[in-house]
Amino acid sequence: MIWPEKMSFINISVLDNCLTPTLSVLAKLGVMHVVDKKEIPSIAKHLVDLDVEPIKDKFTSLNSKIEHLLLALGIEPKFLSATEGVNPDEIEIDPFQSAEVMEKEVQELEAFILPIVHQREQLNTEINELERISRWLSAIEIKDMPVENMRQTRLLYFAFGDIPSEYYDRLANSLGNITYVLVRGELLAGRQQILVFSLMSDKEILNSALETSFFSEVSIPDKYHGAIPQALDDIEVDIWTKREESAEFRGQIRIFRKELREKLLELRATIIANQVVVESASRFGKTERFYSLSGWIPYKEVKKLQKELDKIADQGVLMTASEPFTSGEAEHHKPQVPTLLWHPFFMRPFSGLIRNFGTPGYSEIDPTLFTSITFLIMFGVMFADVGHGAVLLLIGLFGALYPLPQLKPIRQMSITLACCGGASIIAGFAFGSIFGSEDIIKPFWFSLEHMKAEPINRMLKYGVAFGVVILSLGVFLNVIQLFRRRNFSEAFCGQWGLSSLLFYWTAIFMLLTGKQFSWDKVLIVFVFLLPIILKEPIAHIFSRKHAETKTSEEGESGEGLVGSLFHVYEIVMSYLANTLSFIRIAAFNLAHISLMMAAYSITRQTGGDNVFLSIPSNIVANLFVIMLEGLLVTIQCLRLQYYEFFSKFFVGNGVEYKPLKIS
Repeated sequence: MIWPEKMSFINISVLDNCLTPTLSVLAKLGVMHVVDKKEIPSIAKHLVDLDVEPIKDKFTSLNSKIEHLLLALGIEPKFLSATEGVNPDEIEIDPFQSAEVMEKEVQELEAFILPIVHQREQLNTEINELERISRWLSAIEIKDMPVENMRQTRLLYFAFGDIPSEYYDRLANSLGNITYVLVRGELLAGRQQILVFSLMSDKEILNSALETSFFSEVSIPDKYHGAIPQALDDIEVDIWTKREESAEFRGQIRIFRKELREKLLELRATIIANQVVVESASRFGKTERFYSLSGWIPYKEVKKLQKELDKIADQGVLMTASEPFTSGEAEHHKPQVPTLLWHPFFMRPFSGLIRNFGTPGYSEIDPTLFTSITFLIMFGVMFADVGHGAVLLLIGLFGALYPLPQLKPIRQMSITLACCGGASIIAGFAFGSIFGSEDIIKPFWFSLEHMKAEPINRMLKYGVAFGVVILSLGVFLNVIQLFRRRNFSEAFCGQWGLSSLLFYWTAIFMLLTGKQFSWDKVLIVFVFLLPIILKEPIAHIFSRKHAETKTSEEGESGEGLVGSLFHVYEIVMSYLANTLSFIRIAAFNLAHISLMMAAYSITRQTGGDNVFLSIPSNIVANLFVIMLEGLLVTIQCLRLQYYEFFSKFFVGNGVEYKPLKIS
């Protein structure tokens, strides 16, 4: 939960005839983080690349075709997991042999499904065009004009359709030099229906004017004759006929969806699984007789993998595994050890906040536990309001629990939002605030009492005190992980080491207990900075490999001392700036109250004592505050986490553990 899982490095040697069952075992267990052979110089020079590009392209094409078939049947593939509706253990892994078989199956399904889908799409296109013609003819005021007269004649040129409404006057002005008739129809969706005709000799001028007006032409099929009302009746009959045919096709597609859904999902899962395996195979190496697979695996899974491979060992499989790597060993190891983290359910919503910053290194502490607690505390205090928190809670619960496939990508974010809403509700009760009012509920901690000086100062002190705790926690975590890496010099004398932490605590203690300045207090504080100041000069002296002249030694030691003094100055200023930065927790709490006071003041001016006017304006004001302040508070919480807290112990340059798996 705090430290990454212990990892072992494994190497699997596989004979040609045993590659497929080995890949099947690895993919279905899903425990091996494959490493590219190029990252292992000791074996890379003895191996050659696998040419997997042709087979990879084929699987990509097959996957695209399957997704097209699913969409044609009304199934959204982007909301389906890789093994939706399929047992992963039953998926066949044989990428180098099964591609041709799967391609044949896909072609058969396309020949069975796509003709019906295309016919329905064609019918729908025809229905839409007939409906457009019907709307256009219904808008023409010349009801007695025969439809055949609206087609081209020997002397007249007709054009009918629609243009953007703002181009109507421009079209009329551009036709001023020719003889024309322009009939205006209805205005639909911002487009003006028109009928225009001119002499056939002016056809080019008319077409040029229509083109510059973004004209969309309506073409009336030759089968429709007679007056406009008669043509409209004939068109309506055709529309209903085509709708019935479309409904029949829709019924067939519904039957296909029911009968073929399971087969399509199974085929899709098989294609994706083999696609993943082929992608990983590009990182393998081979010789004339065997393949070499290298990677990382959680130490607790080594025996399980070995047991599965032993079942096919007689076919030519050999696996070797190292002991679990320690933090110190992993610091400079190549290839880099990946990080596998385990989070209980209450921490998972906040793992995304860590991933946005970076992946914890194998020797780093996972900050998710501390972030999930401190982030909620800061958000709750800065956005302390029972009513607004309840709104966030309800929105978050809707996004997390409502069974809509489109909401699947934001499930975790919705849970985080719900947690933040819950924290705001608790803090709102603590400060006695509900929808910006402090007169409805009684606070169980303390109220800011309408922005009076005493509670404001109290709130500012709590903000700074919280900052001291957070910064101390960050430095303490850094000391722990430095000890695990056996980097004792940094643990004691580093920028965020024990000496630095003792200086910080001593300085705070002096500020809280002392009322007058004295040099003895400065000397006491300075004592804790001495190890940091002397760290570089001492390290330089002990690391000197060759004898040097006394002059050069003094010069280099002097340069190290000056650098250390500037380093200490940076530490002192960082502590000061980081601590004061937490005043923003109190500041945003006060800003929330001030913003709601301003919002209610505006609504009183607009609505007065009229209840029917004040309620809508108050709702709008509260929604505006929720969106604006919710965004700002989130940004400030992330800043305090990423800059003030993480900068003490967390780098985030690790490699995420991504095993070869199909589920």
